[in-house]
Amino acid sequence: MNFFIKTFSAANITVQFTQAIICVVFINIVSQIFSDIGVWFYTLGGFYILYLSYKVISNKQSNTEFKLDFSNLAIVMLLSPKIWLLFPSGAIIANQLEQGLIVKSIVFGSLLLIVSSFFFWVYVIIGKLGSKVLKDNFSYLSSFLLILFAVFLFNEAINLI
Repeated sequence: MNFFIKTFSAANITVQFTQAIICVVFINIVSQIFSDIGVWFYTLGGFYILYLSYKVISNKQSNTEFKLDFSNLAIVMLLSPKIWLLFPSGAIIANQLEQGLIVKSIVFGSLLLIVSSFFFWVYVIIGKLGSKVLKDNFSYLSSFLLILFAVFLFNEAINLI
């Protein structure tokens, strides 16, 4: 709870909310220039996530005992390719709202804060249970979750076609 309040929530509000707003504006501008960018984005992103899944399963090393502070978590949030794939995915959906760009950005950023806070606790439970139950095979769970994300991206690409 202490980590959630002091570190995760602070990084989530300052870093991810800003990322979400930037993504909505960026996707809005790019989609006006390239109308089929969403299909390419989802498809290439899905293949990249499948590649990450392959790397996780082939590495089979698990490091679930690391400490994150605000600056480390903020760097992870800024540099994570999964986050930069997820945010534009949501931004493409947010840009379909019949509102102004600022309203779409704030709505998406706010929903992202709520959803990411909820899934923080889901991932804590999955991580704790998974690391105890699967022990040295935790990479299988991580790989499976990445595959689910890739399936989501591919499904969104199909929906845009």
